Amino acid sequence: MKQRYNITVADMQLNIISDASQDEVENIVGILDRRMRDINLKSPRCTKNEAAILCALSYCSERLAAQEAYKKAEKDASRFAAENEHLKKAVEDLRAELETVRQDNAAMRLVLEHAAEKPQQLSFEGREFDTAPVETPAPEEPSVRAESEATAARETEEKSMKAANKRRVGTMFDLLTFSDI
Repeated sequence: MKQRYNITVADMQLNIISDASQDEVENIVGILDRRMRDINLKSPRCTKNEAAILCALSYCSERLAAQEAYKKAEKDASRFAAENEHLKKAVEDLRAELETVRQDNAAMRLVLEHAAEKPQQLSFEGREFDTAPVETPAPEEPSVRAESEATAARETEEKSMKAANKRRVGTMFDLLTFSDI
């Protein structure tokens, strides 16, 4: 509901009509009055009309800056919303993949439990597994163990020498090597 208000800005009396409440009008008038007085204090030769025009220009500049900031915030919000949807889809895909891995893991656990009960040849998703128990070698005598360790050390040294003479070909072909000799 429109009301008539009698206001004073920079010692000028004005009558206005507004939908705003008495408190809102007083707040706005106070801001405008302080701005005009600041302008008159900084520039004493500035007339009240010039101060009013400078206040209007300042207000318009602030309003345009606020509108630009609002548009930028809207663009950012829409970009963030799109990115959020993309991330939600990625999370759902990862959850589905995790569930598949969990199911495969549970199935493999069942296969291994069954294999422990009954050694045989098993297949899981087209892959063959030998479930026969692995026999561990009997402990060797100390002299045999020392001799076999020395042999293993020599073999390791020979392999490292051969490896030094070979170069790897790219990261995609880790298994392919050729000799420099």
